[in-house]
Amino acid sequence: MGKYEEIEQKVYDVFDGDDWKAQELKTFPVGFEGDKGDPPYLRLTLVYTGAQPGTHLASGVLMIEIFAAWGVGPRPVTQIADILDGFLERKSRENFQFSLSTLSAYTRDKDNPGLGRSIYSLPFTRFGV
Repeated sequence: MGKYEEIEQKVYDVFDGDDWKAQELKTFPVGFEGDKGDPPYLRLTLVYTGAQPGTHLASGVLMIEIFAAWGVGPRPVTQIADILDGFLERKSRENFQFSLSTLSAYTRDKDNPGLGRSIYSLPFTRFGV
């Protein structure tokens, strides 16, 4: 398995686990076009920002768009961000480590004015030679 495929698998494994499923937060990869149901829900995107030639070292940012119903304020989004921190922030998995998260301002979604969204961002590094 290549480094990018391994990174993707390690990230998706978090959201496939029973502990995450117990949170009852719908989670979809970017590009998913099926029915997402009612908010809240999350959309995952992996952005690769660096790799060392000839090694298995790679880094990037996990960006999670958090969608919630517009009109109730940002509280649902901040609560979800705190849940995400519990699963991801500063966590290590074998040769893979997440860093500190950030959360963007809560704004109305440009594609669906009935939704608001924030972006939860989390840098990661995959180690190995």
